Amino acid sequence: MAPPKRSHYFALLFALFALVLLIFANLGITNTSSFLPKIFIVEASQTKTNQSIRYGFYRSCIFKGDSDQPDTCNDSNLLYTFDIDQLAEINNINLDSSDVIKQAVQQYSQGALNAQKATVLVLPSAILAFVGMIIAMMMRRMRKNNMLPTLGALSGLLGAVCSGMAIGFAVVLYRSAFEEIGSKVDGLTYHWGPAVYIVGAACGCQVITFIWFIASCFARLRIGKEHDHTYEYYERHSFSSVSMHQHRY
Repeated sequence: MAPPKRSHYFALLFALFALVLLIFANLGITNTSSFLPKIFIVEASQTKTNQSIRYGFYRSCIFKGDSDQPDTCNDSNLLYTFDIDQLAEINNINLDSSDVIKQAVQQYSQGALNAQKATVLVLPSAILAFVGMIIAMMMRRMRKNNMLPTLGALSGLLGAVCSGMAIGFAVVLYRSAFEEIGSKVDGLTYHWGPAVYIVGAACGCQVITFIWFIASCFARLRIGKEHDHTYEYYERHSFSSVSMHQHRY
């Protein structure tokens, strides 16, 4: 265990780790430059057309062949849901003459896929990681009691809950949707992307941040009790010494 005065350094470190991971997760797919298109939640692939759709937290893009640059993307939206036209395009299905995909997606549109919007919780999770990092930085010079570490622990706990719920909803909803659609459309498969593991790691970092803030609170209480005992002993010892001195004379 780290020394009591060092607990906030570890809280700062893990809050920073969580923030960096969540920034990458939030930016994945939203920007087509560099490596960001490789950071996605899930990829649905159609082996017959050699096309795929990568789903991020705020939009989805169609990729052709082995290219890592998207061919087309829908508009970024904090509360976006499945784009039926994208699914029809990669499966080479005309929605006017075949409603296989439309029925499968609409089956979920009022329930599970509507809850897909809950994945936006990854955004407040990143904000809470930033708040925890700022609080840990403030503790070095501004801490007077347990108020700051308590707020830091709360931000870490809420951040972990948000990131855990975001990725939990994503895994359950995409899996149920693609298994249902895959049972009706030949050649459609799916696999999980790096964003699942990135957000999972960030959630773990936020849990550790919460633990270090709590450890800092208890360390402060322990130091306070030790100080009280030392002061009490000093007072009694001083009183005894004075009494003996007066009795002698």
